[in-house]
Amino acid sequence: MRQSKKALSTLLIATTIIAGVAPQVAPVGVVATEQGVNAVAEIMEVRALNAMTLQIKFGGTLPAADVADANLDTIKGHFQFSNGLQIVNVPRLKSGSTDTYIVPVTVQTPGAAYTMRYKGGAAQNFTGSGERLAIRDTRQVEADTFELESFQADGVVDYANIIAAYAGGRGDQAFVVDDENRDVNGTQFQVISSLRDRSVTVTGSNGETFTANYVPFTQASDRRQAPKFRLPAGKVLVPGVAYSVSSNWTDIRNATFTARAMERLNIASAEFVDAKSFKLTLDADPGMDLLAGRSVVLKGSDGSELTANYRYSSRQGATGTFDVAVGSLNENISYEILPQNSWAKPTSVTLGDAKQAAYKIESLNAMTLQITFPEALPADEVADSNLDTIKSNFVFSNGLSIVNVPRLKSGSKSTYIVPVTVQQPGQTYTLSYKGANAETFVGSDKKINIRDSKQVTNDTFELESFQADGVVDYANIIAAYAGGRGDQAFIVDDENRDVNGKQYQVISSLRDRSVTLTGSNGDVIKANYVPFTQASDRRQAPKFRLPVGKKLKSGVTYTVTSDWATVANASFTAKEIAPLVISKATPIDAKSFELTLDADPTMDLFAGRQVELQGSDGTKLTAQYRYSSRQGATGIFDLVSGEINADVVYTIVPLSDWATANKITLGEVKIAPTPEKPSVSGTNTNKASVDKPSVSVKTSTDKPKASQSTSQKDLPKTGDKAPIVPVTAGLGAIIAGTYLLLKRKLFK
Repeated sequence: MRQSKKALSTLLIATTIIAGVAPQVAPVGVVATEQGVNAVAEIMEVRALNAMTLQIKFGGTLPAADVADANLDTIKGHFQFSNGLQIVNVPRLKSGSTDTYIVPVTVQTPGAAYTMRYKGGAAQNFTGSGERLAIRDTRQVEADTFELESFQADGVVDYANIIAAYAGGRGDQAFVVDDENRDVNGTQFQVISSLRDRSVTVTGSNGETFTANYVPFTQASDRRQAPKFRLPAGKVLVPGVAYSVSSNWTDIRNATFTARAMERLNIASAEFVDAKSFKLTLDADPGMDLLAGRSVVLKGSDGSELTANYRYSSRQGATGTFDVAVGSLNENISYEILPQNSWAKPTSVTLGDAKQAAYKIESLNAMTLQITFPEALPADEVADSNLDTIKSNFVFSNGLSIVNVPRLKSGSKSTYIVPVTVQQPGQTYTLSYKGANAETFVGSDKKINIRDSKQVTNDTFELESFQADGVVDYANIIAAYAGGRGDQAFIVDDENRDVNGKQYQVISSLRDRSVTLTGSNGDVIKANYVPFTQASDRRQAPKFRLPVGKKLKSGVTYTVTSDWATVANASFTAKEIAPLVISKATPIDAKSFELTLDADPTMDLFAGRQVELQGSDGTKLTAQYRYSSRQGATGIFDLVSGEINADVVYTIVPLSDWATANKITLGEVKIAPTPEKPSVSGTNTNKASVDKPSVSVKTSTDKPKASQSTSQKDLPKTGDKAPIVPVTAGLGAIIAGTYLLLKRKLFK
């Protein structure tokens, strides 16, 4: 829609006639000035070129201040649209024109009626465009970045090639188009205006959906129309997954690409420029501006830490300039260079001359250090049994100390995960290992991201984290446990990224850790970690238990807080949970036995539990669960002291009511054997009599006994008199004697 100068003059004359005042004819610019409007604020025409681009013809050239990048916030206020539309970047004068500007706006609603005012001037009407930009290809360029490429051959031009501001730097790419956006040959072009604050949606065949944001100053760099779009920090494209790109401002012909593993950039050197900037040089020219949007952290040898960002469009071949965000560089010290979000490989390159550090220290989070030593530590310096000695090897400043032994990372030669007491954010610490030169590091403010909290018994709850959220328990990435973790074990690099580039927070040992539980009833309770539960049962769900004798109160809502973790779902409402039921006790040896529950609890609820053995002889023994021994419903318990007496029966009594054991005993009652009665038999039974001799027929294998006659001749004959029978003989002997007497009488 165009509003001409003639129309404005006619309107002025009509107004003055109605008012009864002679018309005062003046140039339109003068009239506009008298009305408080800038002389060049008159809008002649507004065209919606496509869903995100307007072309506006003004009554002349806008002042330099009204198109300056530095004044964007002010300039946004000059443009007043209806229906929530806004400009997103400064207007750009078209090459060859003195009054026509390309104006990028937020995405319009197709067919919607919009009004626009510039600096309070007359309202102009236009209709929202439904035309989308034609993009030909999508292509992955880094692990977290892809590009959308368009071509002038398809009738699409980036506005950088047709605006006056960039014409001097575009060389043979710059050309002029008319008001219809046709070139000298009559070819008409769609115009891609500024992509500032634009985004697209990326949907993976694995179900993941991301919003990818435009990487500034990449839309017309490297003599190509191939703007880059990047996933959110910490997210990467998964190799083998097919991703489709969609948006409300573009139509993409080839919208799908299959992600692949990408080699990260490699920093070859660094040099100071001044107190605020330095140059990084890669080992090879990437051929496109892959430094765009990247940043590094500089860790100074004095313990300082600075963040520096790439200076857009500064790349010359393999070299780009980085500017310090806050603070200044000190050329008298050296800086370790840490690429953020792993856009480049970990590097030993430093900015400035570096002294050889005895070890490299990185604070991963509030309770975890990662330390790289010159070589692997000896076995006795990482052995669990030597913890007290190992603690004395690590001498920290400001009260910090280790809480468990260092653990070598899987796939590493000398890099260890070292759990420490909670650090103070921003505090500078020193560490001297076994008397070596002290190295410095700064305490981290990062807390572990925990997703859920859940009650599991009347005195115990768990805090569960997930690898899907970028959190991994160190049990899965350390060499000591790799053999027992099965398919849960994997390798991460020095930046704690896996083979796909996904970065993880590391949960180190939770030994001696605690959290605070605050009830809706006002109770505040310290809950302590239950050892060996942090990565059991193929889950990252460490258990925390209330002090002995304390229980969660049914119906009360409890909230979990700590100085080392942030819990997303931090509250749960307690309920009454039935104790476990012990169904059987089975002895193992004099020091240990098994307890079996009536059902598999599916998690290690034995952990940290004790039972008392109450002996039938009045003795009492205490037994402690052997950590990680559970197999299904059965766990092993070991005596704290003393031994199990095989001749005593023990009643099982769970301590602290964690389970019930109805008449469950360990051991059996010993029953004395019943004496057997002697018998007269034609064969030798080989059974011993109880103080009563038995008479049996001797066989060829019988061995004579000292108290037993070996021949019938030895029996004395006294005529009709009975054989002499000792008074001590038993009934069997008397019967035998009587039998012989009768036989003799009958056959005499």
